[in-house]
Amino acid sequence: MKKSRVAALVGLGVAALLIGMVFDYFDRGSSPHQAIQLHLRLVRSSIYEFHANTGRWPERAEDLARTSLPLRSPYWKQMLDKGIIVVVWPKDLKPDPKDNEGRVLTYDNGGGLFAQLGRVWVCWGDLRTEYVKAEELRGKLSANKD
Repeated sequence: MKKSRVAALVGLGVAALLIGMVFDYFDRGSSPHQAIQLHLRLVRSSIYEFHANTGRWPERAEDLARTSLPLRSPYWKQMLDKGIIVVVWPKDLKPDPKDNEGRVLTYDNGGGLFAQLGRVWVCWGDLRTEYVKAEELRGKLSANKD
């Protein structure tokens, strides 16, 4: 009798965990989604900040170290180095973000559950952050090769 209660409790715990993960996947306001978007926006902002300060577009992570990004996100460098956040490093952006619609600046490549389910967060050159299908991102990356 006691073993069946323990098994039932463990089963309920696993079910609750799975239900929570499903809700997190569909609820774009959940903490995991918000964290991903925050880090993408911080990196995106630093790209435009670097351009505003130097007149050129950043080419590598070290360029972003000269912006406010290290103060705003202590983990930014590790996220870029590990490929959790990918920066496309476009060289031909326009200074006005409105003119960069459809250009990918950064995207989430964390390889977590969200990405495995076929969708990723992308920050576009016009400052939008959007949750798109992975194949849409691949198509845009192919179309926008420098």
